[in-house]
Amino acid sequence: MAPHQGKTYDVDVDTDSTGEELKMQLFSLTNVEPENQKVLAGKLVKDDTPLNSLGLKPGKLITLMGSPSADVVMEVPKEKMKFAEDMTEAELAQQEGATPAGLQNTGNTCYANATLQTLRSIPELQQELINYTPGAQPSGPSSSMFTPDQLAQYGIGGLGGGNDLTTALRDLYKQMSETQQGFPPIMFLTTLRQKFPQFAERAKNGHGYAQQDAEEVWTQLIQTLHTSLQLPEGERSDAQQQGFKSWVDKYMGGRFEVTTTCDDAPDEEPQKQKDEFHDLKCNIQGETNHLAEGMRIALNEKLEKNSPTLGRTATYTRQSRIARLPKNLPIHLIRFFWRRDTQKKAKILRKVTFQHEIDVTEFCTDELRSKLIP
Repeated sequence: MAPHQGKTYDVDVDTDSTGEELKMQLFSLTNVEPENQKVLAGKLVKDDTPLNSLGLKPGKLITLMGSPSADVVMEVPKEKMKFAEDMTEAELAQQEGATPAGLQNTGNTCYANATLQTLRSIPELQQELINYTPGAQPSGPSSSMFTPDQLAQYGIGGLGGGNDLTTALRDLYKQMSETQQGFPPIMFLTTLRQKFPQFAERAKNGHGYAQQDAEEVWTQLIQTLHTSLQLPEGERSDAQQQGFKSWVDKYMGGRFEVTTTCDDAPDEEPQKQKDEFHDLKCNIQGETNHLAEGMRIALNEKLEKNSPTLGRTATYTRQSRIARLPKNLPIHLIRFFWRRDTQKKAKILRKVTFQHEIDVTEFCTDELRSKLIP
């Protein structure tokens, strides 16, 4: 206990600390700055005095003399100062500079882990998920491959449920925000496989699950969020005027202005339309070395179709220009293509470089470019 100016304060003392930390505790209680304090506990307590040398016991008085400076507001903090040693794992994980939680690979699940960590980096999504309340869920027995006891071993028994993937995602991110350790996304993966059985495909060797494409799980997640995260009534009227139907449209949706011209008949009237998108493509071809090159190919496509002017099949150029840039812009490096000879997907292993900051102004409409460039 520490009496000061007619009041007695209870002080939780860590005897393994020093006088400097004790003075900081007293400052949090009395507003007397450490440099203005004179602390007595059988002897004068200095900044470097080990508290275990004072013979402190429960109920022992510690005398504090001193007054706060004139420019210090005399207000006792509502909460006691808390040191890292006194914090729970969840409290430590939410401190500035805390190590972000990792995701454990539970067997060929790196594709899902990479997707989950990327989505978690979007702060607007985290807030939207906190506010998310699931609607009515389909009834029926759970097809979870884990028993409640197995789930409880990881501290996630009872999280998520059914095949509501948005709820499973919300609960996973909540658990990740409360730890700095590697976390096994078992419930999320169970729900993902229930909702999209293609991710439950078994490995050919019979051991565990097969490897999957990160873009495929990304697409399914974005489509799920597009359906479940509808905009609130108050935002809906203004948002619909801009073409927004959901959170995904508002924060990840862009718009193309597309012009299709006939290469073989330059006088043929161009066809114009507007298309919505939730990511940009990077086509990887034989000489593609940089991200911008692949994006340029994807936004200036060559295609063949019937020309009404020529009365035959002709070559066309389909040019897409961004009329609306979303706040969050995913870019899909297309690394798989369909091989007709083997009737299977093949992976493109070519290295493609990219910068940490990508300038997309060359891919924008003139109107949008004028707004982006000062």
